[in-house]
Amino acid sequence: MKILNLALLIGYLSFFIASTAAEEVKLNDSLSLHYQQAGSGDTTIIFIPGWMMSTEVFEHQLAHFKDSHKYRALAYDPRGQGKSSKPVEGHTYQQHARDLALLIEKLELENIILAGWSYGVTEQLAYLNQFGSNNIKAMIMIDTGPDIAGASRDEWVWYLNDDSDGYSRWFTEGIIEDRDTVISEFVKWMLENPTAENVAWISNIANQTSSSVAAITNATGFYLDYSKDLIALEGKIPMLYVVRDEVKEVADKWIKANTPSATTAYMGKHMMFWERPDEFNAVIDQFLKDMETK
Repeated sequence: MKILNLALLIGYLSFFIASTAAEEVKLNDSLSLHYQQAGSGDTTIIFIPGWMMSTEVFEHQLAHFKDSHKYRALAYDPRGQGKSSKPVEGHTYQQHARDLALLIEKLELENIILAGWSYGVTEQLAYLNQFGSNNIKAMIMIDTGPDIAGASRDEWVWYLNDDSDGYSRWFTEGIIEDRDTVISEFVKWMLENPTAENVAWISNIANQTSSSVAAITNATGFYLDYSKDLIALEGKIPMLYVVRDEVKEVADKWIKANTPSATTAYMGKHMMFWERPDEFNAVIDQFLKDMETK
């Protein structure tokens, strides 16, 4: 019986490893990126994690595509995050985009759907800004718009230009001065169900990124506005926005005014793709199905 159980365990682990492969690609002498991929097909959906996050948060999406022969799902850890290299320099989203371009080149990826979450949206738009859309088949933006800071909360932004609410400062100076509190409160805010177990798991991911890297990426992200780049795609390629419920009004206003042909879905809180995987993955599946029929 013990031998049979061991054989079953080995078989299960072999299947899991084969269906969701964790790998590393060396971009240059100082930088290697950790990534996981699942499924196969001519189209690759690249999931890009947000601030201090890693490939791990997309576990439900990788599992969802593991048996697909149409789509390959790939998620990676940006430099300084997760299991990727931790170089001293290069912690801007413009550089992250150049890293993404090298990743695409090294892995010889074509027919790409970029799917960024949070600051991962900024990263994919920085890629669009620098490398164009020739290799992009579609864009999926998860809970972030193209502009990071604005004049008021009536705009779809994270921060205020004058930082009168101290929100930007809290994520730059705060992450250095009081790291544990910032991470804990940020993680709780992201979740609909902030149980001790969930908070601990996501906090552990955040703790793989140093405070200085977190502060720099947040501070430099503050100045970025890729609205023109995103608006220029209107009517040219399929776009999907999946946005948390609490900002539906401002997000919907911007989307309808600037990219009206885009598909939209509103659900949950900031980590809806992890907390509501069935609902989120169904939206992705429908978006892909609609692309195939056009």
